Amino acid sequence: MYRIPQNYFFRIHHVRPRFKNNIENVLIFIAEEIQRINQGNCSDFKFNLNSAIRRFPGNYNLTDKTINNWRTEISSLFGFYIENKKNDLTLVSQRAKDLVKNQDLVQFFKIFLFFFQYPGGHIKPHEVEKYILKGVRFKPTHKILELLIELKKLTGKSIGISKAEATHILFNDLRVTTGLENIYDTAKRFLDLKIKNIEYDWTGDVIRYAGDILDYMVIANLLKSYNGQFYINSLEQNTIDFFLKNPSLSSVIPKCTKLHSLKM
Repeated sequence: MYRIPQNYFFRIHHVRPRFKNNIENVLIFIAEEIQRINQGNCSDFKFNLNSAIRRFPGNYNLTDKTINNWRTEISSLFGFYIENKKNDLTLVSQRAKDLVKNQDLVQFFKIFLFFFQYPGGHIKPHEVEKYILKGVRFKPTHKILELLIELKKLTGKSIGISKAEATHILFNDLRVTTGLENIYDTAKRFLDLKIKNIEYDWTGDVIRYAGDILDYMVIANLLKSYNGQFYINSLEQNTIDFFLKNPSLSSVIPKCTKLHSLKM
């Protein structure tokens, strides 16, 4: 069983939506409801959004705690609304407006993944300090694409990556998440482990975070999935090139006008 050397091990994580198995239907529904609410004081907005979440099919009997979790997960991970507690005002975000207008989840997830990074606002504030102290500066989608492209350079063929491999080789290894190691060395380690047929920990709680990002990359058409392996979608090469040419982390999310202009 593969184990990351202890001095390089640091487990990263993010908020996980409880509706992940139905995420495509849920996101458009919630974006539409948030745009309908539009704005209000913080308590009224929460009440109205909770009422909308409870109207989603299958949610009627959910506990108040679960409904609240849906709302906070949507806010933390997808940024569908902006809450200003100082002014007691909550507003619908441009991201939610764009999804309602375009009804395009592929485009939505491309933009979401382009900006998704560690550390980021999806992490609880008291946890962010740990990432900073460890030196984590990690854009997972970019690194997954870099690795798969490097593997093809080294082998001459398309190589897939599993959720367990992504977890243990990329997400939880500080050599990768801090940029300490170049992509060639990461790819060599990946191949060496594959040749040796090394086993990985596939426990659901362990692989879920890397698994989320890989699944989102499939929705965004950046990857294709076959038999538990994830491969580059060569039909999206223009978009993939754009990702790889823009690897820098953002302290403030800018308007992604160039990304919108690509044919995706």
